[in-house]
Amino acid sequence: MIQTDLAIIGSGPGGYITAIRAAKMGLDTTVIEKDKLGGVCLNWGCMPTKWLYHLAQEVDSLKKVSDMGITVDSFTLDYAAAVKKMQNMVGKLSRSIQHHFKTHNIKLIKAEASFDSQARLTAGGQKIKAKNIIIAAGSSPASVAPFELDQKYILSNRDLLQLKEIPSSLAIIGGGIVGMEFAYIFSALGSQVTIVEVLPSILGSEDREVSELITALYEEKGIKILTSTNIKGVDIKKSGLILTTDKGHTIEAEKALVSVGRKPNTEGLNLDGAKVRQDSKGYIEVDRFGATTAPGIYAIGDINGKYPLAHVAAAEGKIAVDHILGVEKILNYQAVPYAIFTSPQIGAMGLTEKQAQQKAGEIKVGRFPFTHNGRALIDGHTAGFTKVITDASTGEILGAHIIGPDAGELIHVMALAKSSELLAEDIIANIYAHPTLSESLLEAGEDVFGLATHI
Repeated sequence: MIQTDLAIIGSGPGGYITAIRAAKMGLDTTVIEKDKLGGVCLNWGCMPTKWLYHLAQEVDSLKKVSDMGITVDSFTLDYAAAVKKMQNMVGKLSRSIQHHFKTHNIKLIKAEASFDSQARLTAGGQKIKAKNIIIAAGSSPASVAPFELDQKYILSNRDLLQLKEIPSSLAIIGGGIVGMEFAYIFSALGSQVTIVEVLPSILGSEDREVSELITALYEEKGIKILTSTNIKGVDIKKSGLILTTDKGHTIEAEKALVSVGRKPNTEGLNLDGAKVRQDSKGYIEVDRFGATTAPGIYAIGDINGKYPLAHVAAAEGKIAVDHILGVEKILNYQAVPYAIFTSPQIGAMGLTEKQAQQKAGEIKVGRFPFTHNGRALIDGHTAGFTKVITDASTGEILGAHIIGPDAGELIHVMALAKSSELLAEDIIANIYAHPTLSESLLEAGEDVFGLATHI
């Protein structure tokens, strides 16, 4: 029997980062992974998709260099070679994790884990007794009627990354984050893309102004967006699919990406045997430290249903390790930044304008368009704006939303301000280098008080 201080089920960003932190804090740590080290994010999610996003941006840049007086007569894209390079990058990152595991004496068991009791696991025929266990098993795509993922015509995001050729046409079912990111990537690489979304708008959880602008910009790129629309029929042909909608549309596509939700990877864990309680949707119930209903067992990341982002899983894992060691810290979910790799990028933190009005009542909003930002004009990327939402009576920053160049980087300034409990007046008291995109944060903050210089 293997005896360990901490057993971690899953090696995605939540699992492997938590393992390294735990080992550095002196805990004997064992990681159990049934698939590839690094989990979905490294192998089939965050990292390969962002590599393709970078590829799409490079192709876009080549199409637009004539605006700078540069002539490019022609170029070709060897997509199979590009995919191979992407896979090499993933392999390099995986080897890096292996190196860290070896350096910190973290044991890795390549097998599926199942609870025998609250402190005991079985994995690959081995028995494991752990003082504490962290479940970081993640989530997986869900099939939704009338679609059944077949890995040939009807694909998950994981399947889409395995393609060696760019499909001539791609139907994307679901206008959420994953769907919108792939829509830009494959549109830029040459696919005719159609997005079908059942809700009244794409990116429905984002701030309304952000959703409206990205819709308009995508349609300018030739991406067709059908909202408040359901797929009612799927007919598979040798050349692809014919989709029919409840609004009378007929969509012909070589491939279809189904991106309408995920399900927690709890199957096979025998959570009942460990007395770990799940909610009505199958997510594991946890308290503010990530602790489950079973003593000594924690759940982090997608599987607890709180905030399905890789960096949140990693943060939750560190909080769980601290709690195991007797230190109580909590994660401020209202200060979590996230990026959506659309074109242009989206960065967000905290409440939308609608949510802020519901919470605070009277709010003040500052906006600044990138069309008035010197650096954006220099770079030729002026679509979008920065938006800061504050409580009118206290000046508390309630949310920030950026759509525009490098939005995914800029949003961290606002997240740090929120987590540090700074006010809108503190944002504008800072000095920002010129000419930079960061000045949009200054001017959006100033606009809260009607003081922005360039609007």
